[in-house]
Parts: sequence; structure tokens; C-alpha cells
Amino acid sequence: MLRMHFQEGPNGIVVRIEGRFVKEFAEHARTLIGNSNDVSRFVLDLSEVTFVDAVGESVLVWLKEMGVRFAADSAYCRDVCERLALPMVTPGRHRHARHSKSEAAPIPHEHVSMDRFGTLASFSFGEES
Repeated sequence: MLRMHFQEGPNGIVVRIEGRFVKEFAEHARTLIGNSNDVSRFVLDLSEVTFVDAVGESVLVWLKEMGVRFAADSAYCRDVCERLALPMVTPGRHRHARHSKSEAAPIPHEHVSMDRFGTLASFSFGEES
């Protein structure tokens, strides 16, 4: 299962992704984000992603090439971002931040904060085929 939550923030639209970023779920994400007028406004928060397959990796690279930026709090997701050379932002103060103050942000370019802004939409995709 994959869930996507779109939230407007001061630095763009944060898309919090939860679950397995695989196969058709990743392709759905590409379609949802790729149909936007300004893809470069998006920050994909991968902190709650549990697995990324080859299709998911190719979608992440495509999103990077379109100007999307990324945030990741978990070790697994930071590793995916580093391996794919995805541009990172500092996670900031959003609801699901997991890292402690002693952990360094991967590549801090700007701060992402969800204060004073709200959820735009949420999507869930079911079982894999």
C-alpha cells in the first residue's frame, strides 16, 4: 500500500509518502506530481517509505530531473536519496520528524516547515498486483 499526503508549506508543496514506493504505486505518484503546472514546487518527504524497487527508483530519478526536492528522516530513505543523488532539504518541523538533534541533516539547503499551512489532498493506493 502507498499513501500520499499533499500539504502546502512556505517553501512549496510537501508530499509525504508512506508505504512501499513500488511498481504501479510509483507510476501513480509520477502521474499525480508530473501533471502539476510547477513540479519544482514539490518536496517529497520519503521518511515513511518502507521499500523502493527499481521502478520506484526510476520514478525518483525522473522527479529529480523535473526539479523535485526530497526529505528523508529514516536511515533507509536517506540511503536511497544518497545513492540516487536526490537533492535534499532539511526536514524541519513537520509532524513525523524522527531524527534527533544530534543527527545531521543529509544536505541542508533549506528548511521545510508545515506550521500555518494545511493538507491539500490525500491519496491511498491498494494492494500490489
